[in-house]
Amino acid sequence: MTKKKIIIIIVVLVILIIAFLGFSKKPEVKYTTVKVEQGFVLQTVSATGTVEAATKLDLRFVNSGKIEQINVKVGDKVESKTVLAQLDTSQLNSQLARSKASLSAANANYNKLVTGAIAEDLQISRTAVDNAQITLNSANQNLADVQIGGQKDIDNSSSSLNSTQVSLDNANLSLENVKISNENNLNQDYDDAWDVVNSSLLTMFDALNTNKTTLDYEDAQDTLSVLNTQYLNYSSQSKIVAQNSYNDARDYLDSMRDNRSFENIDEALLKTKNALEDVRDTLGDTGNVLSSTITSSQLSQTELDSLKSSISSSRASINTTISNVTTATQNIATQKVANQTNLNNAQATVSSAESSLTVANNSLSAVKSSVDIKINAAQNTIKSAEGALKQAQDQLAFKMAGPSSSDMQLYRAQIQEAQASVNMIQSQINDSILYAPRDGVITVINGEIGEAVNSAMTFISLITDENFEIKANISEVDISKIKIDDVVEINFDALDPDEKFEGTVVSIDPAETVISGVIYYKLTTMFTGDGKIIKPGMTANLDIMTARKDNVVKIPFQALKNKDGQKYVQVLEGEVARDVIVEVGLRGDLDLEITSGLQVGQDVVTFMEEYKRKQP
Repeated sequence: MTKKKIIIIIVVLVILIIAFLGFSKKPEVKYTTVKVEQGFVLQTVSATGTVEAATKLDLRFVNSGKIEQINVKVGDKVESKTVLAQLDTSQLNSQLARSKASLSAANANYNKLVTGAIAEDLQISRTAVDNAQITLNSANQNLADVQIGGQKDIDNSSSSLNSTQVSLDNANLSLENVKISNENNLNQDYDDAWDVVNSSLLTMFDALNTNKTTLDYEDAQDTLSVLNTQYLNYSSQSKIVAQNSYNDARDYLDSMRDNRSFENIDEALLKTKNALEDVRDTLGDTGNVLSSTITSSQLSQTELDSLKSSISSSRASINTTISNVTTATQNIATQKVANQTNLNNAQATVSSAESSLTVANNSLSAVKSSVDIKINAAQNTIKSAEGALKQAQDQLAFKMAGPSSSDMQLYRAQIQEAQASVNMIQSQINDSILYAPRDGVITVINGEIGEAVNSAMTFISLITDENFEIKANISEVDISKIKIDDVVEINFDALDPDEKFEGTVVSIDPAETVISGVIYYKLTTMFTGDGKIIKPGMTANLDIMTARKDNVVKIPFQALKNKDGQKYVQVLEGEVARDVIVEVGLRGDLDLEITSGLQVGQDVVTFMEEYKRKQP
């Protein structure tokens, strides 16, 4: 063999080895991932509708029932979100409590299934089967003896109790109004009295100055009280008494200016009146002095008459002021008597209403105790007993066999069913309240407390200040997601797509509409718009914000996978993708809420691609 042939053989072998290695190498996987984030998940329903002019809103309850509360009357102006009326929810509240108990039981059963059964637990389950059979037999025997007029009696007693409660509420409100009125009136009388005693001090001050000026008048000194000098002695003494009384009243008022209590003002009135009377006495004595004074070469008759006139005028002012103080004191006393009378009457009304409420409560309690013992016990037992036996038997079989994938799926379905029941009843309770969708004026109320209404009748009508409404058809698949007062984002085909308006869902027609074999429900959205650019008949595009959760763990839809009825994602750890089972909460338009299984910051796989690395 020549050297050239050997070289050719070696080259061919190398090529074959390289080709073999290239084709036998396993393909590599390239992962596309996103980070698990914390943020909001938004769920919307999109629809198309037509603009109509809005002038009147006819409001209906979503459910039928008995009216428990009406908070408005025809002619009332109401604001958006105001509670207008409410249906009786006592039965729904009882159902909600039972549904919550069922949800707790479903969660507990699921936890027990996951942890597995022990010998003692198996024996308990066997005993539960026996007990369930006994309970079912007893429930069937008991059901035939109950359900005769109980609910009607409860409704009548509840209506009577509600009426009595309204009377008590009105009586309490009247009592509070009387207390406020009493306090305001008495405060006003004391404020007036305070003004009177302060003005009285000024009057006394002026009168004492007039009295002193008169007695000290220089031209009258030679003949002052010359006809009866005893009057001058009296005047000098009473002047000191009056000045002391004035000082006492003035000092007391100064000391209490920062503490104007009723007791202090009463004392101020008394001191002021005493001082006024002393000032009046000294003015009287000074008047006697002037009556005993004669004219002289220094004191003319005109001067003497002027002095007498000043004293007389001051005495008249003092008398008027004494009358004012007396009137203020009497006003306070009269007001106190009137306040007590008004308070006694209002309290008597409250006591009477409380007594009536006690009677109504006792009557309702008596009816409920009788009805609850029979109807509730029998109905609740018969509803659960038939399923309880089967459930107990199934649970025993499950525990003996151990949990399987289908078992776990079933128990999770029971939890979801129980949660759905809770959500449904809570929604019915929420739908029993009728709100004002917009500001407006009540024009019609079709019903009274205690009457039955249905979802087809208009219960309240109001005229709204809003400009427009949009009617849209929503498919039966999406209608359950929407509720009254949901926010709606609106744009119009005729306008710039970036020009958005905001509206609110104000009504959902309970009757279905069939279009081309598909069931729809008519929805009304209210919004305010510029009448110059928004016209009736325009086509509107609606994005209804049906649900939103903030600060939740979320991933995109592409990351979620299903296998054997379980939801999972692939978490990339290094170069290896690991399957992780997750629980899903709210399903948004773009993202999913993850309630368990993931943490913020983890890398989850949204797409993977297999490829073979090229040989160098």
